Amino acid sequence: MAGLLLLDLFLISYFYFQKKNFRIIFLDVGQGDAILIITSSGKNILIDGGPDKRIIYKLDQYIPFYKRKIDLMILTHPDPDHLNGLVEVLKRYKVDQVFYNGVKDESLIYLEFLKIIEEKKIKKEIVYSEKNFIFQEGKENVQLEILYPIRDLTGKSFKNDNEASIVLKLIFGKIKILLTGDATKSVENELISYNPAKLEAEILKVSHHGAKDATSLEFLEKIKPNYAIISVGKNRFGHPSLRVLKNLEKIGAKILRTDQLGDIIFEINNHQLRLKTKK
Repeated sequence: MAGLLLLDLFLISYFYFQKKNFRIIFLDVGQGDAILIITSSGKNILIDGGPDKRIIYKLDQYIPFYKRKIDLMILTHPDPDHLNGLVEVLKRYKVDQVFYNGVKDESLIYLEFLKIIEEKKIKKEIVYSEKNFIFQEGKENVQLEILYPIRDLTGKSFKNDNEASIVLKLIFGKIKILLTGDATKSVENELISYNPAKLEAEILKVSHHGAKDATSLEFLEKIKPNYAIISVGKNRFGHPSLRVLKNLEKIGAKILRTDQLGDIIFEINNHQLRLKTKK
């Protein structure tokens, strides 16, 4: 009887997780960033991991227990609210490949992150602008395009790691999603000067939890997003900034916040977006 019950639970879990739609999930991890992409063929891409072990609980809701694998992990920059959870994922999941910006940072958690990657012999790559990664999903190509850093930052130090945050664009079919990490206004200005046409996207992950040091109106006017995702939790910094919220309202973007809605899920099927939330 117990065996049949376990089989039933396995089958329910199996069919629940075998959804074919391409999904991008902005995970509610409190005051931090974590984005899970699940492709139509079942590949898992994790961008940042939030501030703590909460990411493990979140991943368990979307990745079945029999497939604890991350095909690609991306660390936008080594701030704790993006990095700490990734260390936990490295310990508990099989990770095939890691992208990061290669900056010099002496924090113990960042050194542990790099040490685990070395110990587990995980393939790693320092990425910057003009590096594009394309893989096939049925009849569609999925493209990850690195927009920033514009140049190789290997070994360089920054007083503010946000100045080196990876900005990337995810393109699936006709849908474009801009993921800005914690990019500052100076990064935005560089991107506008470098190639403004690359910025246009239907979905924007708002930089730095909606902090006032980013998301200028000029930048938003280049992107023209329909949806603006703010990954934020209870904090003492005043995130999201009223100025940022007003800028988003001015361009007519629909604002979606993880602190209010929980996980924010976009399913893409036949070039159509379907929005869901999950507390």
